Amino acid sequence: MSGHRLNLKILAAAICISLACGMVNLLGPLEFLASITRAKLRSHPPSGQVVVVAIDEQSINTLGPTPWPRGRYADLIRRLHNAGARRIGIDALPWGSDSPIDDAAFEKALTDAKGTVILPVRVTTDNMTGRNGVELPPNRLIHLAQIASTNLVVNWDGMVYDSPYTVDMGGGNVPSMASALATRRGDAGSSFPIDYGIDLRAFPTISAADILNDRWDATRLSGKDVLIGETVNTLRYGAPEFGQLPMVYLHAEATESLREGNPIAAGWLIPALIATGFAALYLFGRRRLLARFVITAGFALFVFGPLAADRLHVYLEIMPSLALLTAASVSRIWFNLRQTLRNKGLVNAVSGQANLNALREVGPRLTPTVIVARILNYAEVTISLPGDYEKDLVEQIVNRLSVGAHRNTIYQADDGLFIWLADTANEEFIGEQLMALHALFRSPVVVAGRLIDLAVTFGLDTDITRSLVQRVSSAVVAADRAASEGRRWMTYDPAELENAEWKMSLLARLDQAVEHGEIWVAYQPKVEMATGRIIGAEALARWSHPEKGEVPPSQFIPAAERSGRIENLTAHILDSAVAATASIHRAGHTDFSIAVNLSARLLDSPSLLTMVADTLARHAMEPRHLILEITETTAMTSQDGIVQALEKLSASGVRLSIDDYGTGFSTLDYLKRIPADEIKIDRSFVSMLEKSQSDRIMVHSTIQLAHSLGRRAVAEGVENAVVLNELRLMQCDYVQGYFTGKPMKFSALMETLPSLEKRAIA
Repeated sequence: MSGHRLNLKILAAAICISLACGMVNLLGPLEFLASITRAKLRSHPPSGQVVVVAIDEQSINTLGPTPWPRGRYADLIRRLHNAGARRIGIDALPWGSDSPIDDAAFEKALTDAKGTVILPVRVTTDNMTGRNGVELPPNRLIHLAQIASTNLVVNWDGMVYDSPYTVDMGGGNVPSMASALATRRGDAGSSFPIDYGIDLRAFPTISAADILNDRWDATRLSGKDVLIGETVNTLRYGAPEFGQLPMVYLHAEATESLREGNPIAAGWLIPALIATGFAALYLFGRRRLLARFVITAGFALFVFGPLAADRLHVYLEIMPSLALLTAASVSRIWFNLRQTLRNKGLVNAVSGQANLNALREVGPRLTPTVIVARILNYAEVTISLPGDYEKDLVEQIVNRLSVGAHRNTIYQADDGLFIWLADTANEEFIGEQLMALHALFRSPVVVAGRLIDLAVTFGLDTDITRSLVQRVSSAVVAADRAASEGRRWMTYDPAELENAEWKMSLLARLDQAVEHGEIWVAYQPKVEMATGRIIGAEALARWSHPEKGEVPPSQFIPAAERSGRIENLTAHILDSAVAATASIHRAGHTDFSIAVNLSARLLDSPSLLTMVADTLARHAMEPRHLILEITETTAMTSQDGIVQALEKLSASGVRLSIDDYGTGFSTLDYLKRIPADEIKIDRSFVSMLEKSQSDRIMVHSTIQLAHSLGRRAVAEGVENAVVLNELRLMQCDYVQGYFTGKPMKFSALMETLPSLEKRAIA
C-alpha cells in the first residue's frame, strides 16, 4: 500500500474515532476531569455582587422549622429592600394556604419592593402518573413581582453543568432564576454553561436569623442581588469539584457566570475540525521535522487553549480532538515501526507479513506442533497478478489460515509457504482443523477483480527435540509429500527416518502386530437423529506398538495398501468388528450395525465375497447389520468389475455406504448405479456448517439428494451442538463425531451404549 493511501486510511480512522467520542461521549469522564482541572487552575472568588441569605441551622433553631409563614418572608423582603438590595430572589416558597395576616403582610412587602422581588416557580413531576405540573404563586402575587424558574438541569452523573436561560412552563417561557437576577436573556429553551472557576466556597452569605434579629450590617447589601434559600433539610445537587450543595448556591454560581460575561458552549465539533487539519498536516507533511512540530503544536493547542478559552467564557469539549490527534500520531508511529521492522528483514518486503527471520527470533520454544501450509500454485498465481496485488493475495490467504491458526502468528516464507505454531500435539484435533481449512480453500479468492483458485496442502512436525528451523523444514517435506500422494495433510515422523530398521520392516511388523493383537479396533458411535439412540458404530483400525506407542493409521494403512497386505488387515478388522457386534446383539441391542471401511484394492479381489460371508457365518450375524464403506472416488470408477462386485455385496444382504461424499466429482448417474444404502457426507463440509454458507448448501442438498434416491444420509465430523442442531433442521438421518461420541474401545462402548440410548441428543 502506498504511503498516500495509508495516510488517508489513518486519517479516516482517526476521524471516525473522534466522531464516535463526540457523538456517544465515550470520553466523558476524561472531559469532566479536564474541565475540573482547568477550573482549579483559574479559580477566583465571586464578584461579591450576589449575596446568599441562608435559612440555615441557626435560623431554624432560632425561628422554628421550615416552611416558614409568608409573613416571615415578608419581614425579610422588607429589611433587604430597605438595606438597598437591587433584586431579591427566593429559591423556594410554599404556595399553599396561609393566615390572612401573613398573606396581607407578604402582599404589602411585594408592593413596597416595587417589582424587585423574584418569586419562584417550578415544574414538578408526579411520581405515580409521570405527569408534569407547575407550582405557581397566586395570580394576585404575580402582578406584584417577577417570577423565575428554579428548575436545574441535572446530568446523568448527578452533576449540574448547565443552567437554562428560560424554562417552558406550559403556558409560556419563564426566565431561570440566574437569568432573572443577572438580567440576561437567551433564546427560548437554550442554556449556558456554569463557570465553576468561581469559588463557591467564597460566596458572601448572611444567616436569615441575623437579618431578622438585627444582627447584621445592612450596608453590605446595598446595590447587591440577594438569593434567599434553605441550606439545611433541603434538596442538594452535584457541583463539579464542590460535591453536593443546596440549590441556592447553584443559582448563585449560575448568576455570577452570567454577570461575568456571556457563556458559550462551543461543543466538540469545531475543535475536532481544527484537529483534523493538524492531523492532515502531520500525516501528509513531507518533512518529518515539520510534521512533528505540527502534531506537537496541535496537542499543545488543545491542552492549553481551552484554559484561555474558559477565561473568555467559551467552553470547549476537547477530548474528541485529542482522541483524533492521538489516533493519527500513534497509528503513524506504529506503521513507522512496522516499516523499521521491514527494513530489518523481519517481515516480507512485499506483503509486510512476518517472515522466517521473525520466526527464528522466537528463539528456543517447546512448541508441540509446527504447521506449514503449502500453496501449490502460488508461483503461477503471483506471475499472473499485477505487481501491486501480491500483498492482497497474501492477506486473503492469511485471513483464511487464521481460522485454524486462531491468534497465533502466521509467518510467510518463499514459494507460497505459510507457517504457524500450534499449542497442541493432538493429531486428530489438528487434522480436523486442517480438513476444515482445506474445505475453506475450495472457495476461490478475489484479487484484482479475478477469481483465483488456490491449491493447498499441509504438513506437520510434532518432534519437540529438534530446533524450530529444522522442524519447519520437516513440515515442508510433509506438505510436499501430502501433495505428491494426493492427500490434504501429512505428519512428518522423524522417528521413521531415523530408524531405518523400523521403516524397512514396517510391513513385516504389521503382520506380526495382527498376530500379536497389537492391531485393535476402536468404535465411534453412530447416532440416529430421530431418536438420539446409538444404532451402530464405525470400526477404526488402531495400532499400539509396545515400543513406538500409537502408530497413526495414516502410516500403516497406506503402506498396507501399497504392499498388498490390506486384505489381511481388513480381514482382521472385519472379524473383530463383526464379533463385537454379535456380542452387542446377544446383550439385547438387536438393531445395532457395524460399519467397516473397504479399500478400493479389495473390490476386484475374487475372495472378498467369500471373506465377508465366512466372517458373518462364523459369528452368526445377519448381513443387514454389516455396512461396508467405500470412498466416493472408488464409487465413481467406471470399471464394470468393481460395479459388479458392489452389486454382489448388496445382493448378499450387506449394506453399502459411500464414504467421504463431496470430495470427488460424483454425477447423479454414478450415484444411481452404485447400490448404496447411505451417503456419508465428508467431515470437511460438516465441520464448516456454522461458518460457510456454501458448505451449508452442499450438506443440505446432499441430504435432499440422498432422500430423493431412497437412501439415508450420514454426517461425520459433528464437533459441537450448533452443527448438530443445523443437521437436525436439515433432517439428516445419522451423525458421527466427537460431540456425539469419540472412538473408544469395545468395553467402553458396551458401558456407554445403554446410558446413551436412553438420552436424547440435546
